[in-house]
Amino acid sequence: MNDAFDFGLILKGLRKEKGWTQEELANKINKESSIISRYEKNLQSPTFDTVRAFSALFNVSMDYLSGMERQSNISTIGLNEKQRNIITQLIEQFREHNVITSKQLTDKQSCLLGQILAEFLK
Repeated sequence: MNDAFDFGLILKGLRKEKGWTQEELANKINKESSIISRYEKNLQSPTFDTVRAFSALFNVSMDYLSGMERQSNISTIGLNEKQRNIITQLIEQFREHNVITSKQLTDKQSCLLGQILAEFLK
């Protein structure tokens, strides 16, 4: 099966990114951990409502979960315009200067992180 369309692989990756066990994830969506295991092994397909719950929990689109979208989304619902602008600038900076490869924040990234802290601590 093509990994891009492997729901189980995508779900497992998202769960591991959060550092959750199958049991912790199951508790968050009111399922048994054995069901999560079956989803991750592609032995069982989740219902539409369950996929929607995963989408909300992991803050990704349902298209992303199904493998139709190659990237995750970042929701800015509930943020004001200034906060959205700061977040957008920060994302652009991280795309231009990836900290994983450079191991150090640029001055612009540091400034934007400071703005985020100041804005969200108001």
